[in-house]
Amino acid sequence: MAGSSIEGKAASWKRLARELGKRSREPLGHFSFVSYFVVAVFIFGGAGIWTELRSYLYFVPTAHEPLASLASLRTAVITFFPALAGSSCMQLIWAEDHERSLRAFAIVVLAALIVAIFFITPEAVSDRAALVVGAAASVLALWSWWIANAKQQDLLDPDAATGGKAVDGDLPGSLDQFNT
Repeated sequence: MAGSSIEGKAASWKRLARELGKRSREPLGHFSFVSYFVVAVFIFGGAGIWTELRSYLYFVPTAHEPLASLASLRTAVITFFPALAGSSCMQLIWAEDHERSLRAFAIVVLAALIVAIFFITPEAVSDRAALVVGAAASVLALWSWWIANAKQQDLLDPDAATGGKAVDGDLPGSLDQFNT
């Protein structure tokens, strides 16, 4: 009996791992999903980061500001990942009716990112250390968006020509005169 109880509890971990793996892999086969992710989430969503990174890389020293600073880039990263992960994880928490473990996973991700925020916001933490932790947190946030949206039908390409969205309800007309 004890062995089957342990297997039953471990099954939840296996189901979660299987679901996360499935949601991580399956969208890769959908051009629309991947392009939306790259353009809307990564490029436009990260626009503040890209702007500050460009300013840092192409910094022109002046008498007032002789050295480039990572402070603005740090701020951009600190504002990017909580917004993206917060909305993605809340989406998982609200939308997952059948997968309780996915809801719990979203809560764990949120907790981990709150810890990251508290680690990188003090000024005593170097900009470089904050950016390394912020980059890791951003990757986790991007993955949480991917997982939360992996089954969004509006982002996935249909497997076959369907002629548009499904029509619910009865179709007009009558088949009373139809003979087989």
